[in-house]
Amino acid sequence: MARSRGQARLLTALSGCRRVNLDTNALVYYMEDCRPYADLMEAVFRRVSDGELEAVLSSITQMELLVKPIKDHNLDLVDKVNGLIEQTENLTVIDVSRPVVLQAAVIRAAGLTVPDSLIMATGVVTECDATITNDGRWRRIVDSLRSRPPMLRGYERVPLHMPKIIYLSDYVDG
Repeated sequence: MARSRGQARLLTALSGCRRVNLDTNALVYYMEDCRPYADLMEAVFRRVSDGELEAVLSSITQMELLVKPIKDHNLDLVDKVNGLIEQTENLTVIDVSRPVVLQAAVIRAAGLTVPDSLIMATGVVTECDATITNDGRWRRIVDSLRSRPPMLRGYERVPLHMPKIIYLSDYVDG
């Protein structure tokens, strides 16, 4: 299958990345085949499946993916979500740990919502090179976080690497 220009640009942005954090919306696009973003995420998942890229997601993301199907009694979609998470090689769910909570507090103080803070903190704590999202609210917050180290590692005040944020809308052809 030929790559679109957007897919090629996204893969170029991911070159050099060994681990990426996936926001909920990126997975929703992929699972629900929401074009044009699903095309972009298909390219990411090909890299993950081929072992060229490791993907992580917060257990908060898994919870968010399951809420609507459970509410709608859509057991097929519940199975699809769980199947994707459990059967995709090189995809790991990261539980909310104390280091994630401490980092999320720093991010939350900058203005992100609690769930988004936990998702972003997962990428920081697991030392991801990038986080893939399409949430434009993150732009302002990320800029302020980059200008305000130190961040927390445990109870120590040390700078942590802030992954680059990849916004899917920046890679849509058009």
